Amino acid sequence: MADELSALNLREDFDKVVLLPESSRWNLQLVGPLEVWCTMSSSSVPGEEFHPRLLWEVYPGQPASLKFRDAATERLDLPSAWPNVRGFRPASLDACVNWTVEGFNLHPEWRNDPRYRWDARGNRLLFTLRTLQSELDDHFQGRHQ
Repeated sequence: MADELSALNLREDFDKVVLLPESSRWNLQLVGPLEVWCTMSSSSVPGEEFHPRLLWEVYPGQPASLKFRDAATERLDLPSAWPNVRGFRPASLDACVNWTVEGFNLHPEWRNDPRYRWDARGNRLLFTLRTLQSELDDHFQGRHQ
């Protein structure tokens, strides 16, 4: 039942996100009940595309797992698919930020810290996409080699 509710919540938020003008920067696909694929670029290098995969266990109650897909193979285990931005650790295939499940796994103390804990209110898909886009626009330092 919880999985079905999470899937319904994500579908509802996904349907709202794709109607927003800012979503024209992203190619969004809901590929599974709790999985979203996206294509996005940094405003500084619009031709350089990245393919984040967001996967939730509980939506919106927990942050998504963030991985980057290789466009040619769809593999999730290639550091070269990752952008270099703040908090991202392409060599470790994770992001040490307080809006991904990997970040909370690396820093369990964030779960109870009011400065960092996950806020499940509102459209968490939109929040995650906006945060990721902001990192790409404001802190992009190239593709990981």
